[in-house]
Amino acid sequence: MNRPNPSRWLKLKTRKLIAACGGLAEASRVCGEDCRAYSIPHLSRCQVAGGPDYLPIDIVLCLEAYCGEPIVTGAMAEARPCAVEAGDLRDELSDVVEGGAALVTRYRAIMADGRMDARERAEMAAALESLIEEVRQAQSALDTPVLREVAR
Repeated sequence: MNRPNPSRWLKLKTRKLIAACGGLAEASRVCGEDCRAYSIPHLSRCQVAGGPDYLPIDIVLCLEAYCGEPIVTGAMAEARPCAVEAGDLRDELSDVVEGGAALVTRYRAIMADGRMDARERAEMAAALESLIEEVRQAQSALDTPVLREVAR
């Protein structure tokens, strides 16, 4: 997908993310409980097309974990350039391994008490979906013609 100006599509995805969390008030509550305080007016400004405010990545990740969907990060991954260099496959595979390790680390932390509640289950589902996307990107890097070899 070729999207040179992120303002419109990123704001639409932000609006969709906030709606998936139950609206501005619920999204603000979740941020305060699971990440850090983020006010309703600030959340609202971040979804206004053409406005200068964007959600910080920690808030995006918090809200995506809560709703269980990689709405913004998935769109960002799709917007990445398709041209791949030989070293990019190495980087994509490293992302897969690092993402898998982070997932296992988080799973261990969640299961330290022997239970997984609904919010933790949603967080794990979002993390798994993110890891699956990393695997897809690695596969895409493998399938994309190499533009230039990387020196050894």
